[in-house]
Amino acid sequence: MPANLNAEAKAKWKKFLGEKRPETKLKALEEFYSAIPKHKGNEKLRAQIKRKISGLKLEIESKKKHGARASSNDIFLKKEGAAQIVILGLTNVGKSSLLSILTNAKPQIANYEYTTTKPTQGMLEFENLKFQLIEAPALIPQNSEDKVWNSRILTLARNSDGLILMVDLSRDCISQLDFMLNSLEDFGISTYRSESMVDILKEKSRGIQITVSGQLTDCSLNDVKKLAYDYGIRNAIIRISGKNSLEDIENAILENKKIYKSAIIIANKLDIKIEQNSKILQGKTFRKIPIIAVSCDTKKNIDEIGKLIFRSLGIIRIYTKEPGEKASVDMPFIMKNDSSVIKVAKEIHSDLFENFRYARIWGTSSKYPGEKVGRTHTLKDEDIVEIHTK
Repeated sequence: MPANLNAEAKAKWKKFLGEKRPETKLKALEEFYSAIPKHKGNEKLRAQIKRKISGLKLEIESKKKHGARASSNDIFLKKEGAAQIVILGLTNVGKSSLLSILTNAKPQIANYEYTTTKPTQGMLEFENLKFQLIEAPALIPQNSEDKVWNSRILTLARNSDGLILMVDLSRDCISQLDFMLNSLEDFGISTYRSESMVDILKEKSRGIQITVSGQLTDCSLNDVKKLAYDYGIRNAIIRISGKNSLEDIENAILENKKIYKSAIIIANKLDIKIEQNSKILQGKTFRKIPIIAVSCDTKKNIDEIGKLIFRSLGIIRIYTKEPGEKASVDMPFIMKNDSSVIKVAKEIHSDLFENFRYARIWGTSSKYPGEKVGRTHTLKDEDIVEIHTK
């Protein structure tokens, strides 16, 4: 059920949205938290806001610790290639060795703990794609007091396109994975794709516009618009897809929606005796995340990693061609699974999008080579598209 906040709480939230500095945002958010009515229906909201307060406190503490110029952005690396993948793990699980084997990077590799102190990147080549792999510094166990360190690493993960969760098969894998997945969840990152998708794009004018390409389970468009008005939103585009309740939309307004990141698990040290971890490898998944066991020493199964990353990202490669010419397969357009022809047209150029007439398709999604299709035709990996305009 939605929180059904009273006027005082909603006013406090509007004040929070108007603040810019972390210190004033923190104060406003604490006031909002205090104004949330204490009853069972609001327990989830209170827990979410409490996590947001903790995140702001960590951000402020990080700035104090690392200097006035430091912020959560200083750990980001510019995205390159088809996707940016961050390698997470505890110390000495083999992250540096993996990066060195898969890419042209030369990270420092040593037997002592916490060798990597800053993000290190390299490019993994997979067929005609390149994935940017970033080795993050090791996460520090939960009993450590240095939560600022983990916060900065998880900020790097939040900015990525996907994750590699790396564990050491010579140690307790379940505890390693539980720690990493719980840390991600607490930081607002989920490795599970929710059916609920709500995007709120605030504008300067034009009122509230709502588009629905899914299902509203317990409310109407008028209920959504009223809820937005109640929270002080007067001008915005609200895009709703998947199955959504009014509570899902309220969570999006309150910025409590978790960010989804695709993930794979790499279990290193397959060459070592692993009876205590054999169960985790039998199902080939952990919490629905695919697992691959490798050995960075013997290189066993290393060649399978690129394929697994590609599958986990849920992307396809689309090639384009001009009429009468051959398709260029060196620089594919990277699209999401089940993308339509018109989305590719928009990605290529706005003129093709606006003046689209039809397309011809070669590849898995076509009934025959050069099939003539409309704007809603769903594409498959390595399809070739020839777009015709008015």
